[in-house]
Amino acid sequence: MRLLTRLVTIALALLALGVVPAHAEPSSWEPGPELYDVVVTKDIPITMRDGRVLRGALHAPAIKGTTTPAPGPFPVILVQTPYGKSVDGSVNAYLVKRGYLTLVVDVAGTGGSEGQSMLFGDAEAKDGAELVDYAAALPRSTGEVGLLGLSYLGIDQVFTAAEVGPGSPLKAIFPIATAADPYRDLFVSGGLVNMESSLGLIAGYFGLRTFTPFEERWTDPFDALRLSIEHGLAGIPFELTTGLDALLQQGRVYDSPYWQERAPQRVLDKVVANGIPAYVVGGQYDVFQRGEPFLYSGLQNAWAGRPVTAPMEPGQQVTSRYQLLWGPWDHGNQGAGLDLNRIELAWFDHWLKGVDTGITDTDRPMHVIEPGGDDYRLRTYPNEDGALTRLYLAPSRRLQPAAPTATTGSSKVYYKGLSLLCSQSINQWGAGTFRSFLASCDGINKVLDLLSPGDVSYDTAPLAAPLRLAGPIGLTLRVTSNRPETMIVSELWDVAPDGSRNLVTGGGMLGSLRAVDASRSWASADGSWLYAHHPYTKESASPVPTSGVGRQDIEIRPSFVTIPAGHRLRLVLKTGDTPHLLPPPMRQAELLLGVYGIQNNATSPSYLDLWTR
Repeated sequence: MRLLTRLVTIALALLALGVVPAHAEPSSWEPGPELYDVVVTKDIPITMRDGRVLRGALHAPAIKGTTTPAPGPFPVILVQTPYGKSVDGSVNAYLVKRGYLTLVVDVAGTGGSEGQSMLFGDAEAKDGAELVDYAAALPRSTGEVGLLGLSYLGIDQVFTAAEVGPGSPLKAIFPIATAADPYRDLFVSGGLVNMESSLGLIAGYFGLRTFTPFEERWTDPFDALRLSIEHGLAGIPFELTTGLDALLQQGRVYDSPYWQERAPQRVLDKVVANGIPAYVVGGQYDVFQRGEPFLYSGLQNAWAGRPVTAPMEPGQQVTSRYQLLWGPWDHGNQGAGLDLNRIELAWFDHWLKGVDTGITDTDRPMHVIEPGGDDYRLRTYPNEDGALTRLYLAPSRRLQPAAPTATTGSSKVYYKGLSLLCSQSINQWGAGTFRSFLASCDGINKVLDLLSPGDVSYDTAPLAAPLRLAGPIGLTLRVTSNRPETMIVSELWDVAPDGSRNLVTGGGMLGSLRAVDASRSWASADGSWLYAHHPYTKESASPVPTSGVGRQDIEIRPSFVTIPAGHRLRLVLKTGDTPHLLPPPMRQAELLLGVYGIQNNATSPSYLDLWTR
């Protein structure tokens, strides 16, 4: 009994000092039952600073068994959506029934709202800050506001949190499936246009923006028609311009102030300066797979007074105010297998109601759940407990720890611009649309493998022990080319002893955009990069040399995956990923009949740098 009392005393002392177990979870706190029903007030006009009218809907707690609003007061969850507040399903009734007002608003130029759609530009951030103040002042509001939402809605959260300034009613955000840099995370991969996601976004975003006014403003058909026409015409400066630029290899196909304005990574220091905590959710197969760990490291770095774009340092102080939950999820099933409602409630109850839910009781704020089910917590990104593992491309298509000894040797890759394979890639960049088809991939691939001649692959020996990938991955290729442009797509596969395979991750590179910005890149060893940051500007472009050996540093999207013992890790190099990546139409004259020599010798080594633990 004395020992138990002593242990309790020590635990309480540690808690008082802010020292908590690494894997602490909410213990005594429980979400509790539903306390209220939900009553909805639709089509609320919100007049903005410049006279534009945005329209919202208020989902409020109601006395059980009635439609009478409960007296409150309640904190407010604000949701900003471009997809139509009545149709996108972004309101979480679970929170409303446990004592939260939820105000969902059509962002400017969408749904029932007036104005110009900006694709989360600066004007939209200013709208968000104004909406926070509006939400705080609602009847029956406590004056405390949180932000919630997925994808576009998550990106708007970050920009709003950066815009509100210190002392705002905004107290916490919960961005799910959110980009750090939409240009690099979604629009391109290595300068190659992401055709599948872009077409899906254009079709979905343009269609919903154009036709949802009839749902949102059905009580005023003439206003609905007016808004529909205005929202549709916004496709000229956005969808049409972006599509033409991608086809003509100009304008927005390059990184530019247009994209930089829309990169949440650039405002993370403002989010921290404003004192806004953030719980980020992302996934191994999400369209924003690349950027979500950067949001975590950027927020932690900003809190620690370090550069937002730098890798975190071993031993760096971290805070549970900024957390990342990463799991085996695509864009459409974030949090699958977990009670994400409970996590959201715990986060908002803590920051908006002052309840001790235990959600901040961790000194390892990065929570990883691997596709195989392994579940652990980390402190830093890259993980301070990890180490660099380098695997060399070697003769006989081997991927091995030892550097090759032969002074010559290479493998040929032939440009096709086309590569069909039934894999996680199609589902990932289709935002989870094709999840049900993945089970039939093995049979389909026996036919599609006929398109693989011209590709090359490199395999490890069967692994003697599990290989745990734990973050960023860099691929350094020494390449010869007979053409002044190259298109190289890289993929990492987990290959089982029976030959079945699963796509782990990948990346791409348009050779003319291979320039590296060393000030933004993360070094591995010997002048190479664990993460190579490419400017992707028109000014940085240069032809691929057609004599001698050139170098290309390919960013492969980060992964937290364990390759089991007995399996092999396979690196595939090819020249397409259909329908994901678009071979640039205006570069075809420079790409056609391309033959690339992937060097795998001691004189010009090519290698894969993995962060493992």
